[in-house]
Amino acid sequence: MTLAYDTHQTDPVLSTLPEELVAGLPLSRHRLATIDRGRSIIASGQTLDAVYLIAEGWAVSKLSIETGDTQILDILGPGSIAGITRLTSLNQDDYAAIALQNVRAYRIEIDQLQALCAQDEKLSQWLNRALSHQSQRMQRHITALGQLPARGRLAFAMLRIVEVARQAGVSGVDETIRLPMTQEEIGNMLGLTNVSISKLMSAFRKEGLIDYGRNRIIVRDIDALSEICGMSLDPVD
Repeated sequence: MTLAYDTHQTDPVLSTLPEELVAGLPLSRHRLATIDRGRSIIASGQTLDAVYLIAEGWAVSKLSIETGDTQILDILGPGSIAGITRLTSLNQDDYAAIALQNVRAYRIEIDQLQALCAQDEKLSQWLNRALSHQSQRMQRHITALGQLPARGRLAFAMLRIVEVARQAGVSGVDETIRLPMTQEEIGNMLGLTNVSISKLMSAFRKEGLIDYGRNRIIVRDIDALSEICGMSLDPVD
């Protein structure tokens, strides 16, 4: 991970943040961490002294499970905050965030963030909303894994991919989404085998719900996917 400085470009993601946060932290100086594809944004077992606001690129959050394997918890995109769940779940030492492609992210020191929140109620409310939103998304994932059949789980994943695409400025419907995830990784997120994911995606394509190719996917019918999994799209973070 390296730090880069860019004083000429304005990240659209900053416009979604409270002015107090942008003014109070190094974000306004465009001090960015650059994380290469496949590298850890936050490593498992790492003492959490900062969270990372993703400005560009896709990542996943993971958690080590009892079998010794890792389970993908969520897909993260521009506007997502890697590590935010650790602020309320301090026992999650096995949490990690991994870059799926080259990622640019603002490092936010936790002690600075907490100090600013203590001084500004609006900023504190923003952080609480971000934590609540992430908690709700995690609960949806748990619900999908525990209650939905394989078909419903894949529909849930397709909706989440659209959400992340929208964070990156793509509408996500009838548009090509450059997807840096393999079918195996989607299966890991859903607790399904690569073979099951391949069969389900083929079935979804035949039904006109999605189209896909190498490193790309097109979602055709949001309403049908929502009906299959019983969930709707989240608002953009």
